[in-house]
Amino acid sequence: MSFHSDVEFVEDGVADARKKQIRNTCIAAFSNLSTAYNLVNVNITHVLMQNQYCGGDNCKSAVALSSTACLAGAIIGQLTFGYVGDCLGRGRALQLTMYLSILGALVSAFAVPITSEPSSVFTFLSISRLFLGIGVGGVYPLAATIAAEGSDDTNRGRTVSLVFSMQGIGTLMVPIVSMIFLYGLGTHEDRVEDNSPYPGIAWRLILGAGAIPGILLMPFKTRSSAPTAAAGSAPSATAGLTLFQALGMSQYWKSIIGCAGGWFLFDITFYGNTIFASTILQYVFGTTNSKGVTPVIGHTFQHNLPLQLMVLALIGLPGYYVSVCFMDKLGRKNIQLQGFTFMAVLYATLAMFLTQMQEGNPAILMTIYGLTYFFSNFGPNSTTFILPSESFPYEVRTSLNGFCAAMGKLGATVGAAAFKPVSNSAGPETAFWLCTGCAGVGILVTSLCIEDRRGRGMRGTSFIANQEQGPCETSMNKP
Repeated sequence: MSFHSDVEFVEDGVADARKKQIRNTCIAAFSNLSTAYNLVNVNITHVLMQNQYCGGDNCKSAVALSSTACLAGAIIGQLTFGYVGDCLGRGRALQLTMYLSILGALVSAFAVPITSEPSSVFTFLSISRLFLGIGVGGVYPLAATIAAEGSDDTNRGRTVSLVFSMQGIGTLMVPIVSMIFLYGLGTHEDRVEDNSPYPGIAWRLILGAGAIPGILLMPFKTRSSAPTAAAGSAPSATAGLTLFQALGMSQYWKSIIGCAGGWFLFDITFYGNTIFASTILQYVFGTTNSKGVTPVIGHTFQHNLPLQLMVLALIGLPGYYVSVCFMDKLGRKNIQLQGFTFMAVLYATLAMFLTQMQEGNPAILMTIYGLTYFFSNFGPNSTTFILPSESFPYEVRTSLNGFCAAMGKLGATVGAAAFKPVSNSAGPETAFWLCTGCAGVGILVTSLCIEDRRGRGMRGTSFIANQEQGPCETSMNKP
């Protein structure tokens, strides 16, 4: 082969690698958009459903169950598909998560009461969203790992945080899609007054729209970035390592505590607030109509829940892209520390001055509450997604990533299950004090257990084996 041909061969290889990286990054990013939309859309639909089936906020326990079911499913999905990703390969596992997401979203759209009690519609929704959550949860370890393994060492943080930023777009799409359907089709109350068929059509379409990203992704599959074996190289000490074996190895404990512990603490605050943002906004604006029903799509800002949620999403959205810009410059540890610090200060401010701001200036209250989302996104929301993907060996990378993500969703389940009861019984101030405490412990865990991994190669620092086999010891894991 001539020198000219050798150069062309190298250039073609670089171009192919670049195309593969772009393809994998786009698929992972779009999967994250699907995840965020399907997790967050319940914060509008449960208000519409309780207005229709409970006559207002009169079935709190049933609503809490349906709101946390998806998070419980996510824990199962993260543990299961993290392992499947190491066994069958990242791309195949990601496709399976999309199939479950499509099925869960579509079935949720057909929720009906399963007993004579109207509120039993939330039991149906809980079951369907449990399966949805399994698919949604599996995306976390797979999307992060796919993006990290296909990135250069110098820009890995930027690439993975860019993938994660699509969750911000998915969150923003929830109020936008909701307003489209609600303005176009009206609420349950509007359609009953007009004698229109299918009075709950708007919330069904909001839930069903969560299947669209998965359907669009079905024709596409990521291309493997598995490390190849060097000729005559010795097997790595991590070859064939299983999740439980890895959890039992002391050299991983510090990273596991840092990644899983930080994610657990953060998600208590984030999902407790995100899923029940409508509850907090109810405290801010105190709006109910003469029938005790919370207005959803009124003509003024204080009566328009999707518009309120859109403002919160817009305040938080820049945080994702500030993280993209600084993830490789400041480092994961520094960004996570400053995020937890600002969150603690903001939650403490809300806890101390909530009543005064609610009565005196709701706009300031709305801004401070929105800033908790900004510093969550320019902070642990982005870093907890990245750290596990670059902290563990290749053979169990998605398994341990899934374990850390599952601990996060366990925290989310705790936050979502406790936030509304605590707010109802002890007031939202108490809930905000608890969030302050979680952020404070998060600062401690980050300081002691998180390592700055800027620019460090994943092979050398993550103990990647010089072979392709994962814990299943199967040839299906080959590229």
